[in-house]
Amino acid sequence: MTKMDTKQYSEEIEETSSSIKYFVYFILVLGFINVIAGFVNIIDALLLYDIGTINEIGLMGNIATGSIAAIVIGILLLPIGLGVRDLENWAFPWVLYANLLAILLFLVNGGFIVYIGLFNLFAIILLMTPQIRAFWWKLYMEDMGPRAKETRYTLYLIRKSPLVVAGIIIIAVYICLAIFAPYITPYGPTEREWYNFLQAPSPQHIWGTDQNGGDVFSMVIWATQVDLKIAISVVAVALVVGAFIGAAAGYFGGAVDEIVMRITDVFFAFPGLILAMAIVSALGARNLDNISIALMLVWWPTYARLVRGQVLIEREKLYVEAARSVGASDMRILAFHILPNTIQPVIVQATLDMGGVLLTAAGLSFIGFGAEAGSAEWGLMIAQGQNHFAQYWVTLFPGLAILFCALSFNLVGDGVRDILDPKLRRR
Repeated sequence: MTKMDTKQYSEEIEETSSSIKYFVYFILVLGFINVIAGFVNIIDALLLYDIGTINEIGLMGNIATGSIAAIVIGILLLPIGLGVRDLENWAFPWVLYANLLAILLFLVNGGFIVYIGLFNLFAIILLMTPQIRAFWWKLYMEDMGPRAKETRYTLYLIRKSPLVVAGIIIIAVYICLAIFAPYITPYGPTEREWYNFLQAPSPQHIWGTDQNGGDVFSMVIWATQVDLKIAISVVAVALVVGAFIGAAAGYFGGAVDEIVMRITDVFFAFPGLILAMAIVSALGARNLDNISIALMLVWWPTYARLVRGQVLIEREKLYVEAARSVGASDMRILAFHILPNTIQPVIVQATLDMGGVLLTAAGLSFIGFGAEAGSAEWGLMIAQGQNHFAQYWVTLFPGLAILFCALSFNLVGDGVRDILDPKLRRR
C-alpha cells in the first residue's frame, strides 16, 4: 500500500469513527428528548381533559400511545446508544425498531408529539447513511435471511387458505368503511328525519329508516368506527398489560407468581359479561367509554395466563442460560429474548379476541349497559329495533354487520393458529 493509499485509508477510518461518535451523541440526546416529551404530553393530556376536549378514554389513549410510549422508548434508547458506541451487533437494528415504533405510536397519538417523531425519523435516516450502515447492514441481512424465508413461506400459506384470505378481505373492507365513513354516508350518525320513520328500503334510504327516522345505512357505517375502536383498544390494552404482568409472574415466580395467579383466579371466577356489567355499574354512567374500561379489566387475565405459561417454558431453555452467562440482566432477557419467543400464541389469541370483544360490547349495548340513546352502535341499533320485527331492515343490517365482522376475525385467527403452529405448517 502506497503512502497515498495509507493516508486515504486512515482518513476513511477517522471519518467513520467520527460518524459513529456523533451518531451515538444524537441517539442519547434523542432518548432524553423522548422522555421529556412524554412528561410534557402527560401535562398536555391532563389539560385537555380538564377543559373537556377529551374524555377518560381519550386521556388514557393519549397517555398510553404518546406519553408512556415516549418515556419507555426514550429510556430504551440510552442503552441502545451505548451499545452502538461499543459496536455491538444487536444495537444497530434496535435503533431502527425503537424509532419506527415511536413514529407509529406518535402518529396514532397526534398532537405536538408528532413533531417529536421527526427526530426519530432523522435517527433512522442517519442509521442508513453509508458510514454507519457499513457496521451492521450486511450482518443484519445475513441474520434476517432465514426469517425472511419463513415470512415468505407464511405469506404463501396465507394465500393458500381461502378462508384466511376471505377474512382479511372482510376486515380490510370494514377498516375502509370506518375510515371513509364521512365520505360515503349520505347522513350523519345522529341525523334524523322524524317524519320519515320505519320506511322500507328505497332509493333515498337504501337500507330503510329506523323508528326515529335515522338512515340505517349511514348509522351502520358510522357504527363501524365505534365498534372497531372498542375492539382494537380493548385488545391492545389487555394484551400489553396482561403480557407484562404474565411475563413477570412466569419469569420471577415465587410470591409475584402466586399473587398474580390468585388475582386472575378472582377474575375468572365470574362470567365475563356479568363482570363487565358490574364494572360498568360501578363506574356510574353507562356509555361506550365505560364499556371499554370494563372490557379491558375483564380481558387482561387471559393474556396474563397465556404469556405466563409460555414464559415458564422458555425460561428453562439453553438460550436463556447463555444470556445469563454473559451477564445479561433479567429485564433484558425478558424483553429481548423471552417475550419475542412467546408472541405467536398471543397473536392468535388477540385475533380471536377481536371478535369476542365485539360481540360482548354489542351485547352490553343491547341490554342497556353501553351506548347512549341515539348513538350509532350495532348492539344499540338491534336493541332499539327489536320491537319492530315486521320492519326487518331495522335489525337485519346491524346484525349482519356484527356477524360478518366477528366471523372475519375468527376466520383469520383460526387460520393464523394453524399457519403459526410448527407441527402443522410443514405438512
